[in-house]
Amino acid sequence: MTMVAPERRARSLSGIPPVIDPSLSRRQRLLRNRWLWIGVALALFSAAALWHMYLLVHPDRVVEGVGAVPGLNNDALLQAFRFAWPTAVVWLLVFLALDRFGSVGWTLRWFAFVWGACIATWISMHVNTWAGELLSVTGADPSAGARPAVFVAPFVEEAAKATVLFWLAIGVRYRIVSILQSVSLAGFSAIGFAFVENILYYSRAIVYSASTIQAGDADAAVRELVLLRGVYTSFGHPLFTFTTGVGLAIGLRTRSKQVRILAPLTGFTLACLGHMVFNAVASSGGSRLNFIMALLLVLGVVLFLVRKVFTEKRRIQDRLVDFVQMGWLRERDVINFSSAWRRAWLLIVAARRGLVTLRATRQQLHSITELVYLRDGIVRGIIGESGVDRERELLDDITGLRGLALDEASGLALAIPWRRLAFWRRSRPSGSGPWAQPVGTGSWGAPVAASWEPPTGGPTRSG
Repeated sequence: MTMVAPERRARSLSGIPPVIDPSLSRRQRLLRNRWLWIGVALALFSAAALWHMYLLVHPDRVVEGVGAVPGLNNDALLQAFRFAWPTAVVWLLVFLALDRFGSVGWTLRWFAFVWGACIATWISMHVNTWAGELLSVTGADPSAGARPAVFVAPFVEEAAKATVLFWLAIGVRYRIVSILQSVSLAGFSAIGFAFVENILYYSRAIVYSASTIQAGDADAAVRELVLLRGVYTSFGHPLFTFTTGVGLAIGLRTRSKQVRILAPLTGFTLACLGHMVFNAVASSGGSRLNFIMALLLVLGVVLFLVRKVFTEKRRIQDRLVDFVQMGWLRERDVINFSSAWRRAWLLIVAARRGLVTLRATRQQLHSITELVYLRDGIVRGIIGESGVDRERELLDDITGLRGLALDEASGLALAIPWRRLAFWRRSRPSGSGPWAQPVGTGSWGAPVAASWEPPTGGPTRSG
């Protein structure tokens, strides 16, 4: 279907993706997808940024007033990586669970994480060092002084982490439709940043404790730092960037121009202020009271996000009910597609039934989710009439997948072939004994009826 220029412009203004030309092959569509080339460019730029940071921290340096400062050797970096990755994985799983309906997609998550881990850390390293030199901070690392850590690093690091969020909001604002999704992307960027930053901090501690006798027990000093940064204060970067994500989501889901500008700026300002307070307390030695206050703040954020999870479920139910009342969806669709557990079960069973069923089920879940948030945007008045055309396209896709995709979670059985998986069973001995062949028969008799039938219960099909 060919669209005229006004229709293309209307969809573009609402952030709705253009119509895919059905005459193009999958390879042609892939090569014409701008996000493929953006991803390639990001990967190359990120690799160059990591390599440049490695060239900066690896060799030994001579610092005026300090002397020779040993660089971060490969063994220290590898050991630091082993210390840092468990913290990153745990927090990635936490923020992945926030986007329970998976409408953001792995591509955007990958963009956010790689940007935070590579580009944001590279920018922060240069700007923080430059600012530390301007503030006349002496030492092996000018960016590690108290003044840069309090008055420079919060603004630089929060801006570097949040840049990818604003780029995504400009490019795919149609996909960022809730606070949970925005916070999830913000968390991925912050976790990537903290992951690489922890590697640098741990490596410095390993090299310093191994080369300085005043450090005492080298292993104990490194373990103490790993516990401090990797456990006790690991919530820091995700917590700060969280406020930027909330402000951005509020700005994207409102019609007010003032709120669209003020909400993201307010969120970014709160992120910088929180980061400043955190660094100030850490630079002054901290206290148990400050740590308890930080935990209470984290608990408040957790309660806020849990409440948003239930709010999101109710919103999806309401929008699905709209389509049921109009006769475009079935009543059971409200139950199956508004529950994260039912959606997950559909995917698990679909994966057991083959690639075709899995792809169809994933596509149907994606279309349902996009349809729900598209209707929500139309109700809020932030998507124009072009959204109605997109609704028709999505409803056609959902109808076409009926029967092929799994759309009813009740009664679905996983059908795991336990007998095939029981490879640990020993072969039964022949001859005498409890498993001996029945006396008087030359061979095992055929069973009267089939001893096992695959479980029934498939997707509900509609004509």
